[in-house]
Amino acid sequence: LPGFASDGSGRRLWTFSDLLRKVSGCPGIERIRFATSHPRYFTRRLVDTLAELPEVCEYFHIPFQSGNDEILKQMKRGYDMRRYLGIID
Repeated sequence: LPGFASDGSGRRLWTFSDLLRKVSGCPGIERIRFATSHPRYFTRRLVDTLAELPEVCEYFHIPFQSGNDEILKQMKRGYDMRRYLGIID
């Protein structure tokens, strides 16, 4: 599932969690894999959705980020090192 901007935007009618739930209910779908979810949008709701859907692959590609809060700020990431580590923990 490439190209969906994930769970964080309030401007969408559907969240990534909603999309995953819809896709998982389609006949013939045995496996769901997605390329990445931006750490800013990796929410508890998304984690719960991924845990509940047996079709979702047990692998996440979460991009490696700087471990320096100032660099993350300059990159306009919208999170700090502690938040990122909390996501991947």
